[in-house]
Parts: sequence; C-alpha cells; structure tokens
Amino acid sequence: MPIRNQEKWRGGSYRSADEIAAGKAESEWDVKKSKRAATVFAGLLGVLTCTSALLLAVAPAPLTPDNGPTPLMATEQTPTLAGVMNTGTPVETGRWQYIYVRHSKTALGDQRQLGSKLGDHFVVASGPGGSDGAIQMTTRWSNQASAMAPPGASGIHPKCISVVLVGDMDVTVPTPAQLTRATQLVRTLQQELGIPADRVLMIDERNSPAGVGRFFPTAAFRESLIP
Repeated sequence: MPIRNQEKWRGGSYRSADEIAAGKAESEWDVKKSKRAATVFAGLLGVLTCTSALLLAVAPAPLTPDNGPTPLMATEQTPTLAGVMNTGTPVETGRWQYIYVRHSKTALGDQRQLGSKLGDHFVVASGPGGSDGAIQMTTRWSNQASAMAPPGASGIHPKCISVVLVGDMDVTVPTPAQLTRATQLVRTLQQELGIPADRVLMIDERNSPAGVGRFFPTAAFRESLIP
C-alpha cells in the first residue's frame, strides 16, 4: 500500500506525520503524569507511615489497675489532674481528711521499682528508671483502701492519702518535673476533697522513707498549696 508524503495507514485511515508526532507527545505526557502521580503518592505514603511509626513509638502503653499503675495527666494550662477521682470504688464524701507526702529513699524509677507491697495511693516517678514526673494511681487508691505505713513509721491515719516521690531526697533534690506534678496532684486532691493546706503532712525525718528527705523544698512546696 502506498505511503503518502510521510503519512501512515492506521485504523482504516491515513494519519499525517504531524498527527503522529502530536499523538506520541500526548502519550509521553500521560506517562510522565502517571509517573509523577505515583511518585507523589509513594512519598505521601512514606510520610504517613513514618509518622504512624513515630506516634506508636512515643505513645505510652495503656495501663489499668489490673496490670499496672494508672497514669494521670495534666498540663500547664490545666493544672488539675484529669481522672484523679475516677476510681473503681466510688470516693465517699468525708472519707479522706489528710494528705501525706514522702520520698521512697530508693533509686530513681516508678511503681515497678518500688515493688508489689507498696502502701501508697499515688507515685510520682522519676527518670531514668521511670518517666520523669509521671503520676501513677495505684490499685490502693482505685479500691479506696487505706494506706500502709512506710518503713520508719509506726502507723498512718486510715483517712490519710499517701503520696510518694520516687528517689532519695536525703541525697538529691526532686526533679523539677516531680515537684510540678506533685504540686498538681496535691492541689487537685485538696480541691476535690476539701483538704486544707494544714492537713498536708510532710515529716522532717532524715534518712527515713517516712520523711520527705533533707533536700525536699518543704517551705516552697507549702506555699504552692491551696490554703
């Protein structure tokens, strides 16, 4: 079949060289668009995958009173602690009348480092063994059970809430995060339960877990409480 002046036979008709070139250019443009879309999609998918992996890496594992301490959260804008009154056993009016603050006189860490016989209601953790400043609600508070006296104390009032800061404050000061979160916790308990500052107990007893420790800033801590 004859070819007319750079024309080609296709699909039952002749196509000129210009039409062929235009069709080829259009086809190449479609291929480039497809490749570009695939590249953008792949990049977006990679970003989302990396972001998801990062969120999973930094997200703390969920804790419940059955398998560990329950973490409580607060921010600088909202200084009270969410969930402090969300207990398994409802909090009775007038049940709690005192708040007792002490140090664990142990290495840094959290409730897991203190052991299963811990008698306190709340733990204020410290690093590197624990998340610095994290507040953990124990099953004793969730069950509204009375606190147990720590070593060095002969007893503890059955209506006293016990808060322990992990660390040896006879050797070092609490971390800034610990002090901030302990203040938030005690103020929240004061506000929710109507406990005045003069019923927040801190014992000046050296070298004993029953006290707050030599380097605990007792005066400054008291100034931050609700009168």
